Amino acid sequence: MATAAQIAALRLMIAQPDDVAPYTDAVLGAAIDAAGNLDAVAYDIWIQKAASASALVDISEGGSSRKMGDLQEQYLAMAKVYGDRLPTGGTDVGRRTRVSRLTR
Repeated sequence: MATAAQIAALRLMIAQPDDVAPYTDAVLGAAIDAAGNLDAVAYDIWIQKAASASALVDISEGGSSRKMGDLQEQYLAMAKVYGDRLPTGGTDVGRRTRVSRLTR
């Protein structure tokens, strides 16, 4: 069972300080229990965040602009940080899928 300290550490890793949906303490605790590795859970959550940001587009109107497309890049960069820390083998995590942004 995940401890409060593990959940607090994971919250720092995923930049989610509050116990709100979709990343409640119960959800994070279950993910930690299933994976047994904070880096693996952080990797999965950053990939989820990147997926949720995939439809965002850059906005420019009236002299103001917001580069919303950069958000997905930042999420993928954080996923890479935690993905690179995962072991390449072993029984706790196994191999992980690498995700990167496509460019044309």
